[in-house]
Amino acid sequence: MALAGAAAQPDLPPKTTVLAGPSAGFQLPACSRATAGPVDGGWEAEDSDVTAMEAALAQVLPALAERDGYGIGTENPDPLTYRMNDPRWQREIFGITRGGRRILYANFVPADIMPDQRHLPTNVCDGGPAFFGVEYDVAAGRISHIAFNGALGGPFWPAYTP
Repeated sequence: MALAGAAAQPDLPPKTTVLAGPSAGFQLPACSRATAGPVDGGWEAEDSDVTAMEAALAQVLPALAERDGYGIGTENPDPLTYRMNDPRWQREIFGITRGGRRILYANFVPADIMPDQRHLPTNVCDGGPAFFGVEYDVAAGRISHIAFNGALGGPFWPAYTP
């Protein structure tokens, strides 16, 4: 039974794991993709942060199809057809700080991949652009960085920064 006046909690996307914020010096998953920089520390992400990131990402990823360097239809699942709470990916999400800014980091892995729960976030080498990392600047309310994995023989998509 819901309390009168209580705000409804946003639903997290399917297959979402929210991890504890890391310590300073933590290395983001980056075997075959770039990161935006070092991690100064961590914070505990809230469901509302995840919901805001999902809404922003659902606008940014499809818009990349219009830019040079991104190939729609080359990947399965295709990040350029992303929609909010897209069930084709699982997410490993945690809060990081960098330069005094609170950043929500999300590691996106195709939903049919079985990650080793003892070693999260999942770090995949190669795999192609269906594997990607997202940084969402909480205060600015925008995606600040997306990096896609490379693949043996390509394709190689450029990192997105606004």
